Amino acid sequence: MPEHPPPDEDSEHVIELRARRPGEPAPPPPPLHPNATIPLFDNDVRIWLSSEFVDPNEYYRFDPPVAVYESCAWPLGVQLGQTGDERVALSGVYDGHFDWDVAQALKLPRRYTGLRFRPPHRRDSANLWIRHAGRWDGEPHRLAEIVTSLGRLPRGRTPDVKYHVLYALTPFSVIGQTWCEGNSYFPARVIDTTIVFFYTFETLIQECLITDAQRAGASTADIMQAYEHRYANVRGQPNLLLRDPVALKLARYANPTIDWDNIVAVPDDVRGGGTRPGWEARNARQLLFISRVETHLMVALAAACQGLANFASGRVRSGLVRVSNAPPDVDALAPHWLGHMTGSYDHAAECAGLLQSLANRYGQTLSEDLRGVPIPPFDPPQDPVERQIAAMNGAISGCTVNDPIDAYRWNLFEPSLDDEAVTRWVREATARLN
Repeated sequence: MPEHPPPDEDSEHVIELRARRPGEPAPPPPPLHPNATIPLFDNDVRIWLSSEFVDPNEYYRFDPPVAVYESCAWPLGVQLGQTGDERVALSGVYDGHFDWDVAQALKLPRRYTGLRFRPPHRRDSANLWIRHAGRWDGEPHRLAEIVTSLGRLPRGRTPDVKYHVLYALTPFSVIGQTWCEGNSYFPARVIDTTIVFFYTFETLIQECLITDAQRAGASTADIMQAYEHRYANVRGQPNLLLRDPVALKLARYANPTIDWDNIVAVPDDVRGGGTRPGWEARNARQLLFISRVETHLMVALAAACQGLANFASGRVRSGLVRVSNAPPDVDALAPHWLGHMTGSYDHAAECAGLLQSLANRYGQTLSEDLRGVPIPPFDPPQDPVERQIAAMNGAISGCTVNDPIDAYRWNLFEPSLDDEAVTRWVREATARLN
């Protein structure tokens, strides 16, 4: 679509200009498009993914493993290689877990917007880039490197089109979005969006420790002071175990029954050691982790699809989203990222409100119902990637394939890390879905 399409040659305004006699006053210009100041995505959302968490042994075949920053990128749903052997050989150069998580998290935004989500043919054709950034210990210069490229303006910009860049914080995400104003002929629209996602296993541990801290009577100020920006480990990589979790400042609030040696699965457990001590709790902890990853991703995607300018103007309000004109600094992250843990807002209610306003913004009819939450009718997928999204029925799905994800209605942020708490949570959650 051109950045600034010309008026229709057969429009009434153009015909009237041609028919005007010399000396007659020009007719008034046509009115602005009704959505000239309400930026949304156009029908196609073209998604590109990247992740730090690729296998360095695969990516660096001849060099010793080193930190991999933004080393590999791929379109959502891609299958690397033509044969099964090729796909196995190439599986280490992209983050298959993150690909799955994004597809799972897109299920609700896709249904509530009616937008078409698909991969682009090449990176520069994408208008939604989702980056899993991690391996960060809070250094300001590292955050500056990450957020510098968030607000990207398009190449070949039309001089008389006004472009804007906004930023937003949602739980464990930083979003940068570029949008342009509309005029008489086309609506305002989102040009480019980048979501940087920071959630890792260290985050899960600290979220659970915050639950214990609150039960012990710790204040929000104490919790904020104790929270540490440490992101390094994800599931599926047992060689990257958490570095001394007991050394976390929040660990002083931990339930004394926690066995720190069993917090992260070891290779034997990954291969299915169901009879080993603590295996059930580690498995439950992984399910809790995945559920939170996909819930936080869903919130970031729903906020981005809503259009950050609509939050900035006050058309949409949500405790989940904080918008600014400049990228955030380190001190701004934790106070907003941890709002769902410190009681700044009701997470379940805010998620429900965000999704319903998303449907209203895109003109979707909320004609069905899931456990008291209005939802749009199911929209059949139109291509393989959309079939992958629609068929997601993983850790936080509803009761059937066609039900939307509603993990925010679980008690997602109540369990502690100890074995009894996480196994009780997963049993209750499983029973709820059956």
